Amino acid sequence: MGYPQYAATAYAALDASITSPGRAEALVFAKVTRRMEQVFADEAATATARVSALHDNRRLWQAAAIACADGTNVLPAELRASLISLAGFVDRHTSEVLSGSARPSVLCEINRRIAAGLSSGAA
Repeated sequence: MGYPQYAATAYAALDASITSPGRAEALVFAKVTRRMEQVFADEAATATARVSALHDNRRLWQAAAIACADGTNVLPAELRASLISLAGFVDRHTSEVLSGSARPSVLCEINRRIAAGLSSGAA
C-alpha cells in the first residue's frame, strides 16, 4: 500500500468523537492541564517553564471567554456567563499563583472538569 493510500486509510479510521469540536476542545484543556501538572510537580522545572505553562492556560481561558462573549455562540446564555465568570477567576488565580500566594492545583481541577464536560458532550 502506497503512502497516500495508507494515510487515507488511517484518516478514514478516525472515530468521529475524536474529531468533534467538543472533543478537540477537551483535548486542548487536557494538554494544557498536563503541562501545568508536570512543570509544577518537577522541582527542577524553571520559573520560565512554570510561567509559560500558566500563560498558556490563561490564554486558553481568554480564548474561551471571547468565544462565549460572541453573540453567535450557540451555548445557553447562562452557561456562557458562567464560563466567562470562571475565566475571570482563572485569570485572578493565575496572578496569585505567579505571585506565590496560591497553588496551581485549583486551575488544574477546573480544567479537568471542563475537559470532562466537553468530552461527555455537556457543552
